[in-house]
Amino acid sequence: MAYRKTGKVVAQLEANRARIMDAARELIVEGGFAAASVAAVARKAGIATGTIYRYFPSREALLLEVFRAVSDREMSRLEEIAAGPGRPGERLRKVAEAFVGRAVRSARQAHALLAEPLDGTVAAERLAFRRRHAAIFERLIREAVAAGDIPAMNARVTASAITGAIPSALTLYGPDDVPSADALVDAVLRMAGLDPDADKTPLTEDLSHDQSA
Repeated sequence: MAYRKTGKVVAQLEANRARIMDAARELIVEGGFAAASVAAVARKAGIATGTIYRYFPSREALLLEVFRAVSDREMSRLEEIAAGPGRPGERLRKVAEAFVGRAVRSARQAHALLAEPLDGTVAAERLAFRRRHAAIFERLIREAVAAGDIPAMNARVTASAITGAIPSALTLYGPDDVPSADALVDAVLRMAGLDPDADKTPLTEDLSHDQSA
């Protein structure tokens, strides 16, 4: 008769897996992906190194899942704002403010997600992350042009430029030397044909409901 895991065992396995991922994420925030060795993750999680491999076949598999979880949370929040109420130009402004404000507050995480040298499947996942980011801006730019909120422009090219400009500005000189959120949002809005000084939202406010890194 095949062994069936009880609800208690399943819950414990899920809790251990979550603890491993939380430990890896914290290390990435502190020192980038390079800091998240299997041994370091195990120490942070308070488990034996070999236990990691019960849940993830390799370090790359662990880092890939952490990257997906963090980037999906970030993009889901932006997609929620993009689909919210208001004119397209207003939503475009809010998306820029939310992304930039959060990235500046979590500069080390932003550097790891957007610029740290990566290999293999994690690097491929980053490309998918950036394409998803660009798609949000492209859709909003098209809507804003159609609504007359911004001048006519090539939405895909502009969205691609914005998607490239944000990580460059945040990471070009390292996580300890990033521009202010206001300066970066102003630059993004100008690229999208919006007046940065109109209805500006103070970026001292937390524009994301999620305070975690």
